[in-house]
Order: sequence, then C-alpha cells, then structure tokens
Amino acid sequence: MLTPGWSGLRIPKACIFGLGLIGGSWAGALHQLGWQVVAVDPETSSIIEAIRRGWIQEGWAEVPEHLDVDLVVLALPLKELVRGFNHFALKLPQGAIVTDVGSIKSEVCQKYQEGLRGSDVYYVGGHPMTGSEQSGFEAANQDLFRGYPYVLTPSADCPAIVVDKMVQLVQEFGARVEFRQPLDHDREVAMVSHIPHILAVTLSLAAKDASLDGESLLSLAGRSFRDMTRVADSSPEMWKEIMVRNSETILEGLTLWEKRLKEFREYLEQGDGEKIADVFRVAHTIRSAL
Repeated sequence: MLTPGWSGLRIPKACIFGLGLIGGSWAGALHQLGWQVVAVDPETSSIIEAIRRGWIQEGWAEVPEHLDVDLVVLALPLKELVRGFNHFALKLPQGAIVTDVGSIKSEVCQKYQEGLRGSDVYYVGGHPMTGSEQSGFEAANQDLFRGYPYVLTPSADCPAIVVDKMVQLVQEFGARVEFRQPLDHDREVAMVSHIPHILAVTLSLAAKDASLDGESLLSLAGRSFRDMTRVADSSPEMWKEIMVRNSETILEGLTLWEKRLKEFREYLEQGDGEKIADVFRVAHTIRSAL
C-alpha cells in the first residue's frame, strides 16, 4: 500500500536530497505540479534560494528524525549514492517511494534494492537524460526534463503500481520514459553520454596542443568547436566518479569508437572522398532519428 499522497488522499509530499542542478530541477518540476516539497542540503544558500523561488517549503542541512513524505529523490553525488540508503529507511513512512538520479545504475540499484529489501519502502532507479555543463541550484530549471528521455530501472519484483506512479509523474514533467535493465543502461549511457564528455575533453586538449602560442588556434574556434566542447565545462569531481565507476562499459564503447575513427582515418589516407561522403550520409540518418 502506498502513502496517502499517491492515492489522492492528501497533497503529495516529496523530499529532495541535494539541491544541485538535477535535484533543484526536480523540486521546481514537482512544485509546478502542486506538490509540497522539502529538501536536505548542506548548502544553506541553496535552501534559502529554493524557498525564495517557492519551490520548497522547508529545508534542513541534515536529515530530520522522521520524513512524512510520499517520495524521496536522491540527487546526491555518486560517491554518496553508492553508500546506500538503508539507514534512512526507518525515517520514512510505510509505502513511500525512493528514487535516485545517478548516472550509473548497476552499482546504485544493487545497493538500494538490497538495502530496502524487506522494508515497507519501495525503490525505483532513475536517470534523467538531460542536464547542463552548469551546476548548482542556480542552474536549476523547472522544465529541464521536458522533451528528453528519462530512464527508469525498476527491479523485477517492484510492484506494478509503484512503477506506474513513477511513470505517470515523470511523464507529467514532459519527459519520455525509457525502461532499461541497470547494466544495459550503463552500457548505452557510456556511449551517448560518458564518451561524448571524453571526446569534448580530449578535443580541447588536442586543440591546445596544436596551438603554436597556446591561444592562436582557439581564437578561430567557431560554433562547431564550441558545441563539441561545451560539456568539457562540466564538474571534474562529478565526472571523475562517473568515469571510474563505469570504466568497464566506457572502455567497451571506446573500442567501438576507435574502430570507426580508424576507418575514417584510412579514408583520409586513401583520399577516398566517396567513402567519406557515405559516412556523412549515414551519420545524417542517425542524427535525424534523435
């Protein structure tokens, strides 16, 4: 049985752990839907700003003794997420739902499914496939999820009503729900998210290496270079955790990318313009499917 907020017996209540870009955007999106929202964040300035915007009603630097909420959203750094949440389970009412927004799912889902097993609290892993190179609550956006995929990774034994409630909520944000097994998620996201960050970083470094005085080449950088390297501005600490914890599937993806790069290099060495044009045509078709 779910908590009263899920059944329409009261205004639904949520607690956001971490008011960064994603957690703050969750708070804003829930507020737009009429939820009552509270938050836990050690940064007092984020709580003050969230209250000023009206996105949360109350906030704390530490977890209170009891959280009478229907939903908990764990928008924490990855190294905190993987520590597990089982020690908070007793603070939640029977029938509450816990979700996270972690960029990797295998390790996180295993922790929470094991930690909450046997309790009266439900867990559904999640990962919004949107974001920004900016970070912190100041960058939070009520419509951040609108129009983008939102991955849910419920376990096989998660009750259907719990999954349905999470699907409905995410869809109300304007997002498109995609279901994945945790390992499949990690493999696919390595290619469409993690490796693009590697490419942005390495392209930036290569451009610097190619500059005779360290600046002359970058002074010519136009839209293509700026677009390709935009995500290189992302948080180094956050991406350090993602890269290390998902290294196995990232390496698999890099092998595929390196194979394609080698093929393209061969076309250049051979001066094969038609092969190069064919590659661009195939890429256009792939890109048009986004």
